[in-house]
Amino acid sequence: MQLLSIAATLSFLASAAANAAKPNIILLLSDDQDARMNSLDYMPILQKYLAQEGTTFENHYTTTAICCPSRVSILKGQFAHNTNFTDVGPPTGGYDVFLEKKLNEEYLPVWLQRAGYATHYIGKFINGYGVPNHKVLPGGWNSFDALVNPWIYQFYNAVFSRNGAEPKKYPGIHQVDVIRSKAIAILKQAAKSEKPFFLYLSPSAPHTTVSFDPNDKENLKKIQCSETIPAERHKHLFPDAKIPRTPSFNPASVKGKPKYIEDLPLLNDTVIETLDHWYRQRLRNLQSVDELLGAVIQQLTKSGQLDNTYIFYSTDNGYHLGLHRLNAGKTSPYEDDVHIPFLVRGPGVGRGVKRVDVSSHTDLAPTFLKLAGAHQTAFPFDGAPIRVHEHETLSQNDAAATKETLAVEFWRPLVPEYFPIQGGEENTYRSLRINGRGYSYLYTVWCNGHRELYNHTTDPYQLVNVYDKTSSSVVSRFDALLVALHDCIGETCQKPWNAIDVRIRSLGQALEGRYDTSFAKHQRLVIQQCLQYYDLQNEVIVESDGKGGEIVVDRPVREIPRVGGTAAPAQQPLLVLQDGQGNEGVAFENLESTIDDIEEFGISLTKEEVEIASDPNAYDYD
Repeated sequence: MQLLSIAATLSFLASAAANAAKPNIILLLSDDQDARMNSLDYMPILQKYLAQEGTTFENHYTTTAICCPSRVSILKGQFAHNTNFTDVGPPTGGYDVFLEKKLNEEYLPVWLQRAGYATHYIGKFINGYGVPNHKVLPGGWNSFDALVNPWIYQFYNAVFSRNGAEPKKYPGIHQVDVIRSKAIAILKQAAKSEKPFFLYLSPSAPHTTVSFDPNDKENLKKIQCSETIPAERHKHLFPDAKIPRTPSFNPASVKGKPKYIEDLPLLNDTVIETLDHWYRQRLRNLQSVDELLGAVIQQLTKSGQLDNTYIFYSTDNGYHLGLHRLNAGKTSPYEDDVHIPFLVRGPGVGRGVKRVDVSSHTDLAPTFLKLAGAHQTAFPFDGAPIRVHEHETLSQNDAAATKETLAVEFWRPLVPEYFPIQGGEENTYRSLRINGRGYSYLYTVWCNGHRELYNHTTDPYQLVNVYDKTSSSVVSRFDALLVALHDCIGETCQKPWNAIDVRIRSLGQALEGRYDTSFAKHQRLVIQQCLQYYDLQNEVIVESDGKGGEIVVDRPVREIPRVGGTAAPAQQPLLVLQDGQGNEGVAFENLESTIDDIEEFGISLTKEEVEIASDPNAYDYD
């Protein structure tokens, strides 16, 4: 009996030692943050503690430019065409669909729990988590404190449900400040535990405010998008900031774009003035996110955990204001909507390093598992671990070493947030984004038959569609890649050239004449209809018939995977400038002001609020 007790004790101590050696991981994910309009330049805490003391990945992308599918790709390590989770609401998206598809049974927090981690979630999860279903938890989280629909995008009326308990609202406290206080409470709790932790923080900032008229109960789905709302202490900042007037901002010509963009008139002065105001509000709201990051770093420093913690910063998708005459929103294949911020600091991570490695959100789950010394065998990852460590070397066969291409995919209408755009329902597309040595391209196939090709090296703002001016031989390479990626699974997603010719490792190599025979049939992808959902049979492959025409290629029908399973050193004071432009005299408040007893400020919803939120017509948004 004594021997058994000793053995059990030794086993416990060994497990505790193994857990103690594992790093903590934090992901801070903003909502709809741009990389192309310089928003990161206005976040001084991020600049100091992540950009200067960590690594910035300059070629990181979302593979679906809308929140819920992108967030599921983070949690699953898969493209949306493999999760078939492609929207923000039913029948192909939303929280209930996330559970119905059993996407929560084998996903990131479950895998990390199996590896000995405590897992915590705070903020926006999947749209559709609301009053009627708040007790139905996704599983995998030791603590789950999620924003509740329909108040996810109302910044001074945030509503949370903690571990499925009665939803509470926090009137008068900015949403990001609520998340900040909840995060610090979790970090204080984690400091007392032997377990490593994974903390996922997901504020809605700088997303637009989305509101509805509670008195118009017949039209609760009739919503109004307006400027995002910053904290009161930030509302005076950046009075002169304007959207960068790049060549793609309200350009004189949009020739070569899809029809719904070609038909757009120039934005007038009134619209531009409004968009500039929205831009300033976005920068102001990001100050609270910056302070959230600062408070997290400060608490980790106090508890002595900073040196053993990886902190990742990103967003779900990009955002545009005035891009190619579009007003405000995301959901396009263009760089503003798919190229997103991605930074990391932590043990072994280079300081002040900028990397050009191509990566996407499908790579995050594999990366986190690698850092945690964990793995999963439920299904193959579409992504591969990102090279986060400064001196990490890769073999020539590693996916991260050869990756230069990723797919961007979308199956729903355009989402303009300022005013409607006619024809935006023809927004289903498949794209390639290629970044290689000495070349960079965007190639897009639209559901209406339109095709776009941009040489990003000579045309970084994607103004001149060169598809019709590019030789068939060159286009055949892009088409072959898109064919390989459009229904890829696992390693084919990581190394699409292997599905074409195992000798080829890059576009530059593929363009060599000796490989012309591999592309002689010129297979290409055709999207037959502008469906608002993903149907593999709607996307056919055609090839040359050798007589000047094309024939449809018979391909084996495959089931979209339905994944199931068994759930199971001292830092300087954080008193830095706030205006993002180096101007003195704009210091932010002491981060010690975090509300320790934030839960005491939560109050119950009124009976009327519960009734409205329980109405099947209660709005949801992306």
